[in-house]
Amino acid sequence: MQVNCPNCGNKVTAEYINIQRMTAVCAACDSVFPFDLQETKTKRRKVKQPAKLTLRDDETLHMEFSTIFGSDRIEAFVFSGFGFFMLFMASLLVRRGPTPFMLSLFFLVIALGVFYWVALKTLNKTHIEMDEDSIRVKRKPLPNPLIPDYEVSLAGVEAIKYEETAISKKEAYETPRYRVWAETPDGSRRTIVNDVTEEYAVFIAQRLDERLRMGADPDVSRLEDAEPHADAEISEAVRTAENHRRA
Repeated sequence: MQVNCPNCGNKVTAEYINIQRMTAVCAACDSVFPFDLQETKTKRRKVKQPAKLTLRDDETLHMEFSTIFGSDRIEAFVFSGFGFFMLFMASLLVRRGPTPFMLSLFFLVIALGVFYWVALKTLNKTHIEMDEDSIRVKRKPLPNPLIPDYEVSLAGVEAIKYEETAISKKEAYETPRYRVWAETPDGSRRTIVNDVTEEYAVFIAQRLDERLRMGADPDVSRLEDAEPHADAEISEAVRTAENHRRA
């Protein structure tokens, strides 16, 4: 569960939340407001799912989407043409009679490497699997030695966030690219996916963050066991807010 101030949007920490009275006070702007747990959770489900992203949410959250976007298709098309040119050169050298074997082999290897790269771009999909302990990111069906599968531990993670990549900002991409990461209280970031469009980044980050917070509500036992103390904190916050307004 996360409660955000309706006035300034800041996150309200547990010590300023009264569960019994369903009331909270914002330490940033001194606003006192009621909240509803179900409404708070429902508000997170407002980002539209991308048409080409497949989602399955049961015991394990699973998302699957293509890793090729608009500009990538153009790049793949250009490299395909280069690959066919290399293949043509290799066959031409063979047809012309005795030629250095290594030269023909060189063109052939380059052509095969280009075709495999294009296949990685066009055929592979990114798979994100999340359970209570970790997030696993895989690219299938073709293995990519340069980008192996990896796992992101959720130990100590408090939120899933996203932002435009530094190179996308610097180069002013026509289609901006984003990174999604898991953030810990000390500010360290564990990358989940990189180089995705904003539509995908927003949806992925929201669903992963929503799943992260399921069953991870703030510890309010202190407020429940010591309601007078909690009420005193709320009352003091209310008095502070009133004094600010009068001033």
